[in-house]
Amino acid sequence: MTAQSARARHELTRLVDALRIATRHSPDAAFVIDSEKTLQMANPHLCAALGRSEHELTGRPFDLSARSTDPVQVHAALATSLGGETARYRATGTMPGGDAFVAEVTLMPLRIDDEVVGVFGTSSNLTAIERHDREARRSDDLVRLAGRLARFGGWSVDADSGAIALSAGAREILGIDPALTEITALAWARFPDHDRTVMEALLHECLTAGSPFEIEAIMFSTTGDRLTIRTIGEAERDGDGRVVRAYGAIWDVTDIAAARERERALEARLSLTLNSIADGIIFAHADGVISFVNQHATELIRRTEVEALSVTLNELFAGDQGQGFRECFATALATSEQRAYRGVMFAPDYWIECTAFPTSDGLAVYVRDVTDDEHSRRVARHAQAQVEQQAALLDAARDAIIVRDLDYRVHYWNKAAEELYGWSRDEAMGRRVSELIYDDTAQLDRASAITMRDGYFADEVHQITRDGRQLVVDCRWQVIPNPDGDQTLILAVNSDITEWRREQDARRRAERMEALGTLAGGIAHDLNNMLTPILMSVQLLALDEEDAGRRELLASTETAVKRGADMVRQVLSFVRGVDGRRIEVNVDHVVDEFVAITRDLLPPGIDLTVTRARHLSGTIGDPTQLVQVLVNLATNARDAMDDSGHLTITADELDVDEGYLSVSHPAAPGRYIIIGVEDSGHGMTAEVQEKIFEPFFTTKPPGRGTGLGLATSLAIIRSHGGFMQVYSEIGHGSRFVVGLPVDAHGEREHEPPAESASALPRGDGDVILVVDDDDDISRVAAATLEANGYRTLTARNGREAIDLIESGAHSVDLVLTDMMMPVMDGAATSAYLEENHPNIPIIAASGFTAGSGSASIGLGIARFIAKPYTTSHLLTSIRDTLREHRSAGRVDDE
Repeated sequence: MTAQSARARHELTRLVDALRIATRHSPDAAFVIDSEKTLQMANPHLCAALGRSEHELTGRPFDLSARSTDPVQVHAALATSLGGETARYRATGTMPGGDAFVAEVTLMPLRIDDEVVGVFGTSSNLTAIERHDREARRSDDLVRLAGRLARFGGWSVDADSGAIALSAGAREILGIDPALTEITALAWARFPDHDRTVMEALLHECLTAGSPFEIEAIMFSTTGDRLTIRTIGEAERDGDGRVVRAYGAIWDVTDIAAARERERALEARLSLTLNSIADGIIFAHADGVISFVNQHATELIRRTEVEALSVTLNELFAGDQGQGFRECFATALATSEQRAYRGVMFAPDYWIECTAFPTSDGLAVYVRDVTDDEHSRRVARHAQAQVEQQAALLDAARDAIIVRDLDYRVHYWNKAAEELYGWSRDEAMGRRVSELIYDDTAQLDRASAITMRDGYFADEVHQITRDGRQLVVDCRWQVIPNPDGDQTLILAVNSDITEWRREQDARRRAERMEALGTLAGGIAHDLNNMLTPILMSVQLLALDEEDAGRRELLASTETAVKRGADMVRQVLSFVRGVDGRRIEVNVDHVVDEFVAITRDLLPPGIDLTVTRARHLSGTIGDPTQLVQVLVNLATNARDAMDDSGHLTITADELDVDEGYLSVSHPAAPGRYIIIGVEDSGHGMTAEVQEKIFEPFFTTKPPGRGTGLGLATSLAIIRSHGGFMQVYSEIGHGSRFVVGLPVDAHGEREHEPPAESASALPRGDGDVILVVDDDDDISRVAAATLEANGYRTLTARNGREAIDLIESGAHSVDLVLTDMMMPVMDGAATSAYLEENHPNIPIIAASGFTAGSGSASIGLGIARFIAKPYTTSHLLTSIRDTLREHRSAGRVDDE
């Protein structure tokens, strides 16, 4: 025998003696096998199980003492462990008395100087657990079969009455008298309060939604026995699919639950064994998550068990001091070989040694206190590691972090500051921030004064980058003491909000433009009402004027009035921004962008469904405005659903015919691209639907809506020659439809050339009812019509007009009505006439200039003319309307 092997044998003997002492009181069998596969130690538990003393067992081959029915398995596991790896297997066999047993055996290699000199093994008796598991499985199968076939151990609950019925087997389990008929209250009383609440909830879900369930709960028999009952249930439906009852099976799994408790007790005994070992033991999975620490290990690592189990090995051995330990663990995992490392950890001058043993699912780490052997690391090194770690965290921050003194000189400059301002750390260190990132030092001085006065500063500051680019920065500055104690420093955390601020400013400008647009619209209406009688009077006077000079003056006046009307239209168009660009628009792209934005708008509780044609035709317009309109509709839909519901977007094409003109906000017949936005929200009343397109009307709470969204959207769509419609019912959500005309080569409407006085169309004695609250407009319009072959009647509002028609004193051939009047406006008047006098055509006029007259047609209105209108435009509109109306009447007669 060599000196080395003699020393190894001596060390093994010492190790065996230590393990004999450590496992003396272990509830599980423990033993040591040498490299020759003979037993060298057996603890009292193993000796008692085998009916032999330790002296009788020592020196015998292990496989002869194992009493296993599978010696091949025993040999393989022993060879694996002697090869340097932990082995685990489940053994079956017979005890000396002939009783069968099941045991879980674990074999761990013992090493001395990296040489495997033996095996340390433990054996846990699982016989009782295995028997109970087998019986439980058989019982589960029998009870499940009985519950389905013979209703043994069965139950049912009627959906209407809630009455509970139990089979004979179920009554026997719960100790309920078979003769009792009404047992509902008695059955529910078997549950403790908490378990009853859970069962009631599951049963309710089963009876209402048909949801099956399975639960294990505590129940008490009528004799007071505490039972663990497993219950399964499912719903029974009638021919109409309605749940009529819930039924299922119950079975007593009290013994199985007890077996589980005994298994947990075995685990507790194993933990007790490991805790009796003098050194620390840590088990960790391959990902480093710690699964077990014994009591001595918690003392060594200076953590409680809860704290240790909440971190990984790498987190436990963090920082520079833990680097060697982490590398040791990583190498042991990578090579499947034992590795050891010692160093300072957990406290200054506190040395430990860790030995990592690879296992089948991770590492077993033995921890020892070796402070008395090592004193080479100092506290300063640990502190330096913390400083470096903090610096790394600052460098990882997304905000620019700068530390400077009161003279503005830079003491610290992180990577985010390098990226934001363009100056590297080396270039910035020691220089003044006033030179690097400010072109207005007065702003810097004011902010610094506030910081020194209040100890903190938070506001927006304008700064510049190295290349001169202007920045808007959200600054949070804090006064901090210098670690050296000789001067005050300021910590600055700066966030770039340039783009956000630009967007906010643009949004405010848009809001101001919306408000200005509404104001301008009102002014335009009043101005156009004033210009209308002037323009028509000038044209009327010119008809009978023979003097050339006077005719020239009248022509100049007419030109000036038209120029004024055109200026009103231009100002309104500019302020509202309705016209926008007019280019060829790829509607597929518009819908794609709209859907993408909508997905970002919706909270998780709202589902989105998109149904669209494979390819949509193009249109002419402004794609940005179109997306704005659609996103506004999606935003309104989201707000109407309170964070939960369903939003549907549809896109298709439709041929709109004459029959489509009876709905509100219609369009002329033709082919349209139809985009729908439908929500499952609370819906709208008819009264609300009548007002939703009015400026400043909103149903949202104060501060959440301006009331301009739909009004602006409607103006935009009308300016594109399209239409908007809304369908809504209380409790059934709302559907908005946007119609855009299919691309007709982008041609714009042009005003027809002015007709000469001799070419003006004349009437044939037809009676025209002029309805306008402006007396000047009514008087001049009536005079113009009478001068051109018509007879006229006048009314100041819709109520007067209807009374005049209903009186029957006059036969009215056409109504020319203003849209905005007191008492009863043009929309209400036209709606009434369409309902009660559909044979009277209506022309609407308004001082609100519109981008597309056809967008206002509907509700019985045949044509729309914008104020101020010329004599030619008025007469032509009346002639064409009467002609179309009479032509349609002849077709109906035929």
